[in-house]
Amino acid sequence: DRQGYRLMAVGADYLAKLRRAVRRSQSDEVDAELRDLIEECRRDLTSLGVQSTVAADEADPLILGAVRCFVRWKFGISNEDAAANREDYMQLRDEIRKKAEYVL
Repeated sequence: DRQGYRLMAVGADYLAKLRRAVRRSQSDEVDAELRDLIEECRRDLTSLGVQSTVAADEADPLILGAVRCFVRWKFGISNEDAAANREDYMQLRDEIRKKAEYVL
């Protein structure tokens, strides 16, 4: 908890969806990295004005799409699709920021 920022919980079903997105089997190491990346993405979204409750909404399809692109972009050492996933994330992030119900 730094500067009043609370870590957001990650549900088991949400984690499983993101594990599938990066085509990995369950392991403590994979899950730990995915949780870190999910938190990093959520912090990025909130730093851009997205409400923290919205950034943590695991049922919202736009948020899931953004998190999925972010995780695919950042996960792993060699990722030939990293640039495309980064671009997809940036586009979704910008789309989310334009929605009044998503921002502060």
